[in-house]
Amino acid sequence: MKNINKILLLLLTVCFANNSFAAAGDTSIIFYDYWWKKCDKDIAHYYRVKYKDGDMWHTQDFYFAENSMQKEVTYSDDSLTIQQGMVYSYHPNGKLKQKARYIDGKMEGIVKGYDTLGRLIDSGLYKKGIPYKAHFKWDAKGNVIFKGLYDAEGYGVGQEWQYFPDGKISSYGITSVEAKRDSIWTYYYNTGVMSCQDFYDHGQRMGRICYNDKGEKYDANCDDLPARPVDKEETISNRFGQRYSDIKEGNIGDQFFTFKKGAYTVLKVSVDEKGKMTNVEIMHKIHPKVDKLIIDIYTGITKFKPATDGNRPISASFEQYFPLFGL
Repeated sequence: MKNINKILLLLLTVCFANNSFAAAGDTSIIFYDYWWKKCDKDIAHYYRVKYKDGDMWHTQDFYFAENSMQKEVTYSDDSLTIQQGMVYSYHPNGKLKQKARYIDGKMEGIVKGYDTLGRLIDSGLYKKGIPYKAHFKWDAKGNVIFKGLYDAEGYGVGQEWQYFPDGKISSYGITSVEAKRDSIWTYYYNTGVMSCQDFYDHGQRMGRICYNDKGEKYDANCDDLPARPVDKEETISNRFGQRYSDIKEGNIGDQFFTFKKGAYTVLKVSVDEKGKMTNVEIMHKIHPKVDKLIIDIYTGITKFKPATDGNRPISASFEQYFPLFGL
């Protein structure tokens, strides 16, 4: 690990003076945008250090703005598709997000996930990439919100339950080989009344029956939808551009600010089951004062529709992209 840190220190000194860096010893640094597409350093969200050690390839991915680790992986192939050994991923604040062991590209053994405060929120057993025995998920308050029980042989045959935070059942269904949904999956309103039934054939949904909050069947479409703004994206972008014109290549407090070519921002918007925005967070940061202004503008320009799942409104989040260069 000490040798790796020495290599990183040398490479990072060079890479921030260039858009990319490649060394003779099969080592390189590459910049990526928020969606993991290669990009110029000026608009990067991540950067990757890739190097070879014997027959293995190693990648260390970093959050560009925070300069903190995002994921650390070892691969047995140069195309970086077959993961081997422990894989660690992290939140931007440095807290561990997930740890899992891979053998020939498939998860093996216990896999654990954590929230940004370090609390365990996900724990399950895997065999050759398929869940087996048990899998549990918890909310931030420690309430069980998911339980999966599977065969001990690792086929993925079993049962899965989802729960509301108060412990009432939210959904139930069975899984077939490879842990794919099968047969009838039933969803419930928080009152205990059935909200819909899905019909699966080895992972493929074949149909759905919808019920209102009184348990009465109806024929209207009730497919699941993500949380979304009431206004069309084009309308939001136009309003955003109008309101944002005061800092277009202008003063932000006592500072002069100009957007780099290709600059953009990404917001994560949380909406509750009633359609009320509960939080908005900058996922791709630009500048502290710019980020704050973006949030202030966005919170005042639109209303929202809640996400639906199993014919029920739920709390969920979505991402909103805004190009900044050229506004």
